Amino acid sequence: MPDANPGPVVHDAEYYILFDQHGDAWAAEDGELDVRLAELEAKHGQKPNIIHVMWDDMAFGDAGIPALNKVRGFDTPNCNRMAAEGALYTRYYTEAACTPSRAAVLTGRYAVRSGMYNVAFPIEAAGLAGEEVTMAEVLSDAGYATAFYGKWHLGDIEESYPHNQGFDETLFMPYNQVLSLWNQVGEGANAVQGVMRDMLPDDPYEVDKTFGASDWIMSMEGTKDGETLEWKSSGLEDYDAIDPECEKRVLEFIGRNAESKTPFYAAYWPAMTAFIPNPHKSTVARSLLGDGFTTVDSFLGTLMDQLTELGIAENTVVVAHADNGPMVHEPPPGLGMAETVFRGGKSDYWEGGIRVAAFAWWPGMIEPGTVVGDMLHEVDLYTTFARLAGATENVPTDRVVDGIDQTALLLKGDTNGRRDYNFV
Repeated sequence: MPDANPGPVVHDAEYYILFDQHGDAWAAEDGELDVRLAELEAKHGQKPNIIHVMWDDMAFGDAGIPALNKVRGFDTPNCNRMAAEGALYTRYYTEAACTPSRAAVLTGRYAVRSGMYNVAFPIEAAGLAGEEVTMAEVLSDAGYATAFYGKWHLGDIEESYPHNQGFDETLFMPYNQVLSLWNQVGEGANAVQGVMRDMLPDDPYEVDKTFGASDWIMSMEGTKDGETLEWKSSGLEDYDAIDPECEKRVLEFIGRNAESKTPFYAAYWPAMTAFIPNPHKSTVARSLLGDGFTTVDSFLGTLMDQLTELGIAENTVVVAHADNGPMVHEPPPGLGMAETVFRGGKSDYWEGGIRVAAFAWWPGMIEPGTVVGDMLHEVDLYTTFARLAGATENVPTDRVVDGIDQTALLLKGDTNGRRDYNFV
């Protein structure tokens, strides 16, 4: 971490055009928000807890809207519940693919600034640089307990591991979830793609023999300043166990910190194991996306119920969204991804690739049934979460931060956003 924040957060030039027009009004509004947040802290005795759930490759409209559930052929009752009891965002933007999106959320910066603009494939010998200041570092320095579980996809070098990027405890997949499955027996993705070295014929012209992988790590876990444990997979059974284990650990982490009255930040980015074919079909769509997302949606329901039962729901904000649009161009057969409302999908910079399903749930703080038309970008979570945690002074000022503080939009709802542009 750099030294204490010596001044205001540095934004791009476009932001200052808006600030010149609205700065006085925003300052007055911030004073009102400070009073409201202070009242919340006085009531609960601590800063609010923050939970961030992010999943893969889903179009805007696929979740949270009952009418479009019928169109798509699968139900999302708990996303619908989040929208009904909290907020549905209709202009929520992300990066166009997995790795860039994850880097943007964690650093509050467009992925081009951190150099994480390519989708990572093994073996890469690269990752999120240690000098990047992540959300976990910003909140840790404000006294938050921090945890990461699920699909990391931000590098396979030690400095990039989440427990070396500010998280207290982690269980994570360093690579893309499909390529994290090591399986030689004819099942799953690698049997189709042939990415395992010992499944390929010898190439007499191949000079660099380290380019392919022969036995890479499926998942890792570790604690801040502690040992890194590595886990290899031999088939679908191990792969299928990842999301349930991560869900279990998320709920345990929440329970422990609720009991100790420690504010916490939990990031759960499910591996979406439905990308591996499952013969059991539970939805009308009968698609891998539809069937697989039922597990993510179910977890969101379990999460909201646990927060309520623990008595901390009113002091916990939950933000959930997809990391980019659907894989529409050459998806695996039966995946069930589609351009639901907008043109384009993953890796496109059309609306369909970067405008995604997104929700926020915070009983007592977000007006139920809020539908937001304001534009916001996933980088805004960085500065907004920092503001909620009283940690804005931990945001670095030696670099451009693209995230805009959208606390006003979160707490006051529609028409209170501070962004009207998005660089792609």
